[in-house]
Amino acid sequence: MQNLSNSSLQSTELSPEKTEISLYNDTLAGPKDIIDASVRVKKAFPALPKSFYDTFDDRIRDKGFTVQRLKDAVNYVIDNCQYPTPTIANFISYDRTVKFKTYDEMCKEALTSDSIWREWLAVKYPDMPKTVWVHANDVHKYNLQKYVIANG
Repeated sequence: MQNLSNSSLQSTELSPEKTEISLYNDTLAGPKDIIDASVRVKKAFPALPKSFYDTFDDRIRDKGFTVQRLKDAVNYVIDNCQYPTPTIANFISYDRTVKFKTYDEMCKEALTSDSIWREWLAVKYPDMPKTVWVHANDVHKYNLQKYVIANG
């Protein structure tokens, strides 16, 4: 969790339907990373047409994949694809995320739970417009302590 400014958090807007943040925060995948991933996919799935890789490249770039997320996505699809060949969606849908709550959601839950403010910690990610609350277990599990705001 070194540099969240290069992650898929970049210019993230907090919208009512968004409840998760990607945990990938390394550098964005560049041409060499995408070529390396394409080579691995080609070795694992030799029947994929050439046109697959052009679309694969475009979608990886458009989705702002980081180097590690791309590697993990390729590994996941190679390990778990149950059909003869994967789809682009099998790769671009892969992500590791953590759920969060907004201040308004925290206030609503506080009406029925005395412990909500102890169970969820205020977290401020770089490039995020607002503070969000992440469950304390996830803060520890994903080593997010450096983003926790004291007395959120």
